[in-house]
Amino acid sequence: MRKYTSDEGLDEGISFEFDKKQFGELEMLSVLITIERSEGRINPIWLIRVGGSIFNNPLACKGRVYFGACDKNFYALDAKTGEEVWKFETMDVNTSSPAVYEGIVYFGSYDHNLYALDMETGELVWKFTAMDKIYSNPIIHDGIIYFGSYDKNFYALDAKTGELIWRFPTKGPICSHPIIHKDVIYFGSADRNFYALSTDGRLVWKYQANGEVRLRADASGDTVYFGSMDKNVYAVSLEGRLKWRYQANNSVATSVLFANNSVFFGSRDNYMYALDAETGKEKWRFKTKSMIFEASAIHKGVLYFGGCDNTLYAVDANTGERLWIFRAKGMVSSIPAIHDNIVYFGSWDCNLYAVKIGGELVWKFRTSLSYQSPIEIEESALRTTAEVVWKPGIEEEKARKGEEVDIADYGTFSGTYIDTSKTDYLGFKKKGYK
Repeated sequence: MRKYTSDEGLDEGISFEFDKKQFGELEMLSVLITIERSEGRINPIWLIRVGGSIFNNPLACKGRVYFGACDKNFYALDAKTGEEVWKFETMDVNTSSPAVYEGIVYFGSYDHNLYALDMETGELVWKFTAMDKIYSNPIIHDGIIYFGSYDKNFYALDAKTGELIWRFPTKGPICSHPIIHKDVIYFGSADRNFYALSTDGRLVWKYQANGEVRLRADASGDTVYFGSMDKNVYAVSLEGRLKWRYQANNSVATSVLFANNSVFFGSRDNYMYALDAETGKEKWRFKTKSMIFEASAIHKGVLYFGGCDNTLYAVDANTGERLWIFRAKGMVSSIPAIHDNIVYFGSWDCNLYAVKIGGELVWKFRTSLSYQSPIEIEESALRTTAEVVWKPGIEEEKARKGEEVDIADYGTFSGTYIDTSKTDYLGFKKKGYK
């Protein structure tokens, strides 16, 4: 059996330099899938199972807050009170963030459907069925709705009828959230390409990174900015030529935000970064206690973002100075929505929060299930994937250092191919990873 260690280069541009003291489910799965992919197969990162957790970004609009949850429901709440106005039940987990257009709210689901609901009543207007789950956030432009799917296709539908206009095939699952800039559509794929398409579905150009491009890009002027799992943030011209790239210490698994001539992004190295948009030089970095899973929102010079340390942060966008924090009881993986001086965000603790600017809780809404949504290996990878084992070298370290050591501080990772259908990867703690 082939074995792997944490220092072995399994794939170009990827290493396992996360904080071993922070080792948990998400880091575990990142290692597992990297090993699995190194054998020549590309798989989606992980599978979110049913629970009450909120993964996606809420949308505050016309006195309501709209969001989906992993309890298979899509909700509309009163923005002032947090009371439920209506909910719509789907057939699987909802992680796609909503978009609104002419009285209709749109979102995708793991049940393979893109839904169009009446904003006032929650009644179904239409649905479109893809060939696999939809994680990508839809966007609407000139009456057309655009989104990607894990079926490797990028779709364009008539926003009023749901009729398919065109689809563009890639070679990998699409969980990237598209943007439109100067009538060109930009999105990334697990095939490691960042695509530029015309609004009629023709390829304008594509730029190949060294890792998967998973989340949302941003653009300003003549430049598009996007991140990759190869640790890099790229600045590319509208003709597809590289202007600069910046390398973090670990994967960039977040969306990228352009604001105030800066590019903001988070990394699995536990830092939020601010770069100069023109040069790519680092302006500041802000350290959290765990990896940052999604990107940020900016409002009146303040950057808001959450992390896997269960915290919502408010940071001065110019200096990187922490202004205030709010602690939830589960990781915060959604981009906050800010409206009327209220910050709305979801957490894996099954609550949607409304917090005043400054950190005071206004209200919180609990979804229909009170247990968190587990993260598991994709079913397609269960037969032959990898198990990573933590082997602490405590005795060796005691002998070498002549003092007591912490089990979380020392050891190596190794992996062997096994039948993971009999293995539970959840609930690993800081001892005995096996």
